[in-house]
Amino acid sequence: MSSPAAIEAYINSGSPDQPGPRPYGERRRTPRASLHWTLYLVCNLFKNPMRTTTRDINKDGFYCLSDQPLVPGEQIECTIAVPTHQSGDPHGVIYLRCRALAVRVEKVGDGDEFGLACRIEDYSVIGTGPLLLL
Repeated sequence: MSSPAAIEAYINSGSPDQPGPRPYGERRRTPRASLHWTLYLVCNLFKNPMRTTTRDINKDGFYCLSDQPLVPGEQIECTIAVPTHQSGDPHGVIYLRCRALAVRVEKVGDGDEFGLACRIEDYSVIGTGPLLLL
């Protein structure tokens, strides 16, 4: 099983934080990794956990798509399935249970999707194997 420090190192690998000014419009303090990990969201808006996929993630938060427009400032509970990439188990995952805050919601294209940027406020490793939903 990977430790939270190993997960953070994996997320930030290949994109070291460069000193100096950030690119125009970039507000993140840490680099993003374009990782597409399964994510289950729970908030007051959803009756059941909503399954989606991260578009990018870093140690501070993630961006995903939702078919429901959440409200910035809304608290979200989520579970992120992080692949372990262990040689003996090609489908192995570790689950992170997170408490997050919706910080930005934006309409995506002409469809019914919304981009959701969330800041992770707290997380814990809840195990491996079959998913234990929130």
